[in-house]
This record gives sequence, C-alpha cells and structure tokens, in this order.
Amino acid sequence: MKLMDNRNIKKLTLIAIWTAVTFVLGRLFTFPIPGSAGNILTLLDVGIYTAVFLFGKREAAIIGGFAAFLLDLTAGYSNYMFFSLIIHGGQGYLAGLTRYKWLNFLLSLVFMVGGYFIVGGLMYGWGSAIAGLWVNIIQVVVGFALAKVLSPLIERTGILNGFRKA
Repeated sequence: MKLMDNRNIKKLTLIAIWTAVTFVLGRLFTFPIPGSAGNILTLLDVGIYTAVFLFGKREAAIIGGFAAFLLDLTAGYSNYMFFSLIIHGGQGYLAGLTRYKWLNFLLSLVFMVGGYFIVGGLMYGWGSAIAGLWVNIIQVVVGFALAKVLSPLIERTGILNGFRKA
C-alpha cells in the first residue's frame, strides 16, 4: 500500500477545512423562505465558488457536495440532503469546467437552479418550485460575486502556499 505523500495530505486537509468553512458559512447564514416548501437562502455558494477559484473543479465538487449534504442534515432539511450532494457537487464541478469564468458561472447557475426546481416540483408541486426560483438565483449570484472578491484576498494571505490547482 502506497503511503500518502505530503502534497496529498495537504490537499486532503485543505479540502476538509474548506468543506467545514463552506458548511459553517451555509449553516450560520441560512434563511428559510416562507411559502416555498423548503427553500432556503444561504451563503453556501460563497464557499463553493471560492473553492473553484482557489482549488479547482474537482475539489469544488467535493466541497460543495459534502458541505450541502451536512447543511441539510443539520438544518432540518434531510429530505434534500442527497439531492444537495449531487446538485451542489455538480455546481462546483461546472463552475470550473472551462477557462471561461462567465460560461462556468452560467452552467453552474442553470444546474443548481434547475436541479432544485425539478426536485422541489416533484416533492412539493410546481407552484412551490416556481416560488423558489428567485431564491436560488439570488443565492448563486451573491455567492459568485462574494467569491470573486474573497478569493484574491485569501490568495494574498499566503495560507495556500505550496498548494497548486488540480
């Protein structure tokens, strides 16, 4: 069995730490939306998009999926947790898919908003799903915008020195 080298240990540690940071961002800033059958406004997307900008698409997929899963599990939305694992994981992956950040943003927005629209519609009806559309769009736009500001600041601190994008 091959032992993990220092680079893999550091990468795994950074993914675990950023998953925790993303979960905490989402959990501390969770606002349920009345009348939308389970839709919440959260800052989870800030962590996902920051992970894309700092680490890459595979890492962002892992971070987004697990942080969203844990958020739903602990916030009382366990009926969504497996869907969130896939939807936010896919969002993280698509957000780093190409070299064009705005195309990535649009792909990830459509995947996240569309994913929750379909899940919400099947679970609670299409009226509820329509009511939740604006919440998810705002969440993605705010998450992307804040991540665009935070990512360069985090890079300037030097805490990620020695870690290369995958």
